[in-house]
Amino acid sequence: MARFLIATIALLMALTARAQIVGESWRDHLSYNNCKAVAVSADEVFCATSTSLFSYNKIDGRVRHLTTIEGLSDMGVGSIAYNDEVRRLVIGYSNGNIDLMDDNGRVYNMPGLKDKNISMSKNVNHISFDGSRAYLSCDFGLTTIDIKRREFVDTYILGADGRQIRINCSAVFGGYLYAFSDDGLMRGRLDNPFLTDMKNWEYLSIDGYRPNAVSGCVFSGKLYVGMNIDDTIGRLAAFDGQSWTMVADSLPAIRTLTSRGDRMAMCTAEWSAIYDDSIAELGRCWTPNATMAFADGDVIWISHSFSGLGRYLYGDYMSICPQGPPNNNFYRVCYNAGNILVAPGGINLPSAKMYRPANVFTYDGISWSDINKGRHTDVAQCKDIIGFATHNNPNHYIAVVWRQGILEYNNDTWEHIETPDISGKFNDAVSSCSFDNSGNLWMARAFTQKPISVRTSTGEWFQHRYGNNMAGQHTGKLICTRNDDLWLVQPYGGKILVWNANGTPESSADDNYECFTPSDERGQELNSSINDIAQDHNGAVWIASDEGVYVYDHPEYILQGKSYYGRRPQMIEEGYYQSLLITEVVTSIAIDGGNRKWFGTESGGIFVISPDGTEQYAVYNKDNSPLFSNNVLSLAIDDDRGIIYIVTDRGLQSAVISSTKPDAGMSSVYAAPNPVPADYFSDVTIHGLADETVVRITDLRGNLVHETMSNGGGALWNLCNRDGRRVETGIYLIQCTTTDGVTRNVGKIHVVK
Repeated sequence: MARFLIATIALLMALTARAQIVGESWRDHLSYNNCKAVAVSADEVFCATSTSLFSYNKIDGRVRHLTTIEGLSDMGVGSIAYNDEVRRLVIGYSNGNIDLMDDNGRVYNMPGLKDKNISMSKNVNHISFDGSRAYLSCDFGLTTIDIKRREFVDTYILGADGRQIRINCSAVFGGYLYAFSDDGLMRGRLDNPFLTDMKNWEYLSIDGYRPNAVSGCVFSGKLYVGMNIDDTIGRLAAFDGQSWTMVADSLPAIRTLTSRGDRMAMCTAEWSAIYDDSIAELGRCWTPNATMAFADGDVIWISHSFSGLGRYLYGDYMSICPQGPPNNNFYRVCYNAGNILVAPGGINLPSAKMYRPANVFTYDGISWSDINKGRHTDVAQCKDIIGFATHNNPNHYIAVVWRQGILEYNNDTWEHIETPDISGKFNDAVSSCSFDNSGNLWMARAFTQKPISVRTSTGEWFQHRYGNNMAGQHTGKLICTRNDDLWLVQPYGGKILVWNANGTPESSADDNYECFTPSDERGQELNSSINDIAQDHNGAVWIASDEGVYVYDHPEYILQGKSYYGRRPQMIEEGYYQSLLITEVVTSIAIDGGNRKWFGTESGGIFVISPDGTEQYAVYNKDNSPLFSNNVLSLAIDDDRGIIYIVTDRGLQSAVISSTKPDAGMSSVYAAPNPVPADYFSDVTIHGLADETVVRITDLRGNLVHETMSNGGGALWNLCNRDGRRVETGIYLIQCTTTDGVTRNVGKIHVVK
């Protein structure tokens, strides 16, 4: 009877566990070095990067990330500005989307401009204010919104004959709206009811010519205009409403002019400076990589294109930048013995280089680091690292450099590996590598007559040609299975080469090999590209393609000559059986501790599928989750911590999942974080469980607070009771019931509310 009850509980909990596959602990792993704009409120400084935002609290020094995970509606920020009257941060994106964020972090989205049919780019270049009205300078013209009412007011197309032209900046002064452009400085009267007609605007001349007006602001009763003669020389002029005064005519090229209160800041191609209301310079800082400067009292806040946010005051400079990788060139992600490895290269399809500087971004769960190229000259010469070969050793792995060979990392040292038939040092078109179970390194090479190379564990190199299979062709991912079979996919030909070296990697004479096109039980062949391959915990090999998924439940059959057929898992959709993800371009595969399959797709986000591929557990996309983009490039799972890492075309992020590596004996069950601080609002993860263990959270009186089932070795608790409310401060007990009926009180969780 007890066994029946346990089985019943397990079945019920299995159904609820699927809704808890991903917890609330989504996290971005973006670079915050490339900053383009800064805005200042009473308490915070906001800095816009090429992808998102971060803020710095002027009172306590706290830095916080602001992405779609924190509630923003989009990525790719064009410009930001803070309105002191309405107390809103206005965020303009590169696609014309607009967010208004209040001081409590609530975000109000205004997608009207993004959704508007405009032929030119809708990037927001600058934001200025007149009371509660915001003027957005865009690539096509000017757009006006009312921040209080959260509604669009007017759009101004200011080129001759209705032509759309880029507006760099705008300002309201003396009853006129001024628009700054490369074509010149123009203005129109705000009280003109027909201001949307270009005929009611006029161009202004300064010093006898129409200026290249790059930036401007209203300060101390005057309109200040920054003009550039060319890429190196800038001029500063002031207008009092009647006449122009040339303030300075031999400046470095001007980037921005901003004002706040009784201070003005200027950012040039060489330095940033702060001025009082008589235009007396109060301080100057050498900032050749600055993109914007903003005055805040006597402080200059400076956004940099390489080093984040800068704070300058009376000669003292402080740099502020959240921890992260050096840039956002993410292509492949890999888990290796506690570390995350990110390849920042790429292939410009079908086979050209993207020429991204070679680097490896590494993350240990706390901080990011990358290659010190000054110490490794071989790395400095390379471009486009596209993947890795690892064998569960954080101090030793291989990085694949597209069309430039292989780099080997060994105890903080990088070395280029030359293969026997390579005449030059960096011209080897390696597509993938894999270690076999004996430590031999196998390498797939594209566009060569001998596509397979191996470096033995003793350091000897050999090359093999298995007939004409894949000779001279593009090669893709290579994996080694549990029984030392090597599987190599052809990304564009749709073929698979399988071989086994029979324990003699130096010779192919005794090797067994087969090359085939995947087909199902009906003999229907795959007719598309193969994008990824992985072996699950039961030994099955999964194939991700442009036409869904194939699985070989008995991959050993291939070399035994028993069967070349793969299974196309069937799921019921809208009352009909349909092959798994048949309508999706499946780009990547990851397999968690519970043997669930995570499939990344080109346009549908991430699909979580049952171990056998016949049931869909969850879908994560931009509409129902904080996923940056539905175009997923790569996935990797840290089974020790229960975290999935996701590379999309918009950046790298991670999420806590309800699965870790299972421990049948539950010898080391623990919860993290523990204790749980009052400001923690994500999920607590319970690690070290046996697969399909019923987990019960109770208070000290034995009252049931939460119940779930583990997947693999992990389970999640959202810190809420069964009524959905956060639990009170106290000690909570973890009780686990395994399938054999053994119950263990395995620990306590201390929660602070």
